[in-house]
Amino acid sequence: MVFVSHLQAQGAAGILTPQHPEDGKKKDQSRSAASAESVAFLLLAGIAVGLGFGAGVDWLFGTFPLFVVIGVFVGFALALYAVYLETK
Repeated sequence: MVFVSHLQAQGAAGILTPQHPEDGKKKDQSRSAASAESVAFLLLAGIAVGLGFGAGVDWLFGTFPLFVVIGVFVGFALALYAVYLETK
């Protein structure tokens, strides 16, 4: 009866089958890998969008380094907020 906590009812007949205790950990590992990829993408995309937006504004007004720097910092800040919302 040691495996009673690892049994799972399946089907209408009530057949019990053993469930491996490591199954839940594999799902958590794949979820954490997907979460890590999502975080990396959000950070890179936020910086890239801020850089692009800043470069576009600088091109319009002829103030090259000013809005590129501001755009990168604003993009990074928004990306951190998006990561916070994603991992919340």
